[in-house]
Amino acid sequence: MGLLDRFRRADAEEPASYAAPSRGSAEEHNAAGLELMGRGLIAEAIEEFRRGLRADSGSAEICYNIGVAHDHLSETKKAAEWYERATRIAPDFVEAYCELGAAYGRMGKGLEAIKTCIQAIRLDPTHLNAHNSLALAYFHWGSYPEAAKACNKALAIDPGYAEAHYTLGLVHIDLGERDKALARYNILKDSDPPLAQHLLEQIPK
Repeated sequence: MGLLDRFRRADAEEPASYAAPSRGSAEEHNAAGLELMGRGLIAEAIEEFRRGLRADSGSAEICYNIGVAHDHLSETKKAAEWYERATRIAPDFVEAYCELGAAYGRMGKGLEAIKTCIQAIRLDPTHLNAHNSLALAYFHWGSYPEAAKACNKALAIDPGYAEAHYTLGLVHIDLGERDKALARYNILKDSDPPLAQHLLEQIPK
């Protein structure tokens, strides 16, 4: 699921204020931003990342992290702009392409999402998130056979990859294949109970 998912369970009980250091290297500001994002202080994290960019305007990693922060705030358009900037700086940044493809999908730019995820796979054919991102792009585009194919490619690399089982479950749900969706739930319930429960809630009774 990418870097974004590391921060989905951040503790909401945080201090009301944050005093940022006035200066430091790009790496120091980036590390501080990640720590803040992990604590759920997203606005403060963005400011810290921006301080890092002032120290190094060519840091693709910091641009990517700003995109992740905006994604966390459900600011998809802003997130996409930062992922785009990251890929311009580092054309081989696979994870940035994955998250950019996902953002395009949420923005209704299905074809751009598919093309972006395919580029990620070209850069790294064994990248699990790239295959799952492509599957989701095809899923939202309504191309269920292609979505299933992308899931199965990810599972051929790692049969235990939970996100691909989940996405394949979504495909089966939309196709009305309840038994197959339940089979994906049964695979997930031991390896990733929260993801399994989320899938189960979407399977028709």
